[in-house]
Amino acid sequence: MCCDGTMFQIVRMQSGDVPAELGKLGLKIRCRDGEYYMEQPCTGLREKRCTVYEKRPVRCRLFNCQQLGRLESGDTAEAEAMATIIETRELVEKVRGLIEQCGLREDGQALVERYERVASTPVNQALEPELVAVREDLEAVMRHLKVQLNREFRLPPGSP
Repeated sequence: MCCDGTMFQIVRMQSGDVPAELGKLGLKIRCRDGEYYMEQPCTGLREKRCTVYEKRPVRCRLFNCQQLGRLESGDTAEAEAMATIIETRELVEKVRGLIEQCGLREDGQALVERYERVASTPVNQALEPELVAVREDLEAVMRHLKVQLNREFRLPPGSP
């Protein structure tokens, strides 16, 4: 979920990264105000596997989600971590499905960007009453997903 645009919208380049080389690998490297970053979802991710693993950006090499950290420290068992991952992936798929029900097809943008596009589009309750209920479901599921990602996957602010 760190590579597919669920958790992050961008990956900032670090010392040691060579943006031109990463771009040659097919990664979407962009520059804003002199700072390079890679857009998510990562184009190097195919069938839940990294195709540029040996040459991936420094930040990707350094990032370990909370589930991996808990597994490595022995604070959780593999089956427990997998159950949390499966539960969270189900929430992600539910959000994606609700976004599509709202009329926005998959377009290669990060999940939060797609959600924000849908959420910022006004709905006329008189003309689209069924869409109002779908939007309410979407907001609730997205809220749950954000809590789950923060509690179970993202590192707390200030972490390395």
